[in-house]
Amino acid sequence: MECYYFGTFNPVHNGHLKTAYDLIKKMGFDSVVFIPAYYPYHKTVLTNSKDRLNMLKLIENGELKVSDIEFKLKTPSYSYRTVEELLKNKKGEKINFVIGFDAFRQIESWKNTEYLKKHVRFFVLKRNGEKREDIEKLKEKGYDFVITDPIDTIDISSSEIRRKVKIGESIEGLVDEKVKRYIDENSLYR
Repeated sequence: MECYYFGTFNPVHNGHLKTAYDLIKKMGFDSVVFIPAYYPYHKTVLTNSKDRLNMLKLIENGELKVSDIEFKLKTPSYSYRTVEELLKNKKGEKINFVIGFDAFRQIESWKNTEYLKKHVRFFVLKRNGEKREDIEKLKEKGYDFVITDPIDTIDISSSEIRRKVKIGESIEGLVDEKVKRYIDENSLYR
């Protein structure tokens, strides 16, 4: 059984990787498939989508996989379109979709949320200080979700990594060494 981890991953960092491994260990998934947004409708992404995909491919192994599915779909990237495409190969199954607590709190504002409600089981990543009751009302509205509070996250943000690179600070220990080398060799975030 696999789950899908959607995001911009600009860049993918050790917090993303720890979350993925914890999902495998604690939730019983065989693998986590990272799906980078090609052209996210809700964010301004300054880094080339291809670079973000290439950095993700550097961390691929048997448990961590990468899909370029959103690179083949109509833009902007909407999650429901990706789910539609993923379901073509999964008869009668729901898509296991990893999502942050804040993003899930806004799920009703997403494009075609009714489709997602019907075809997705969300694994909501809860951090300290976030209250279950803030999203429990979504169960009553028909959303299928599990709050994964046993997931240990590392407090790293992609925006902080980009800021550090821009001002010449070290990102040692924040990203995989291969990702760090890619950022350096391609002069990203400068």
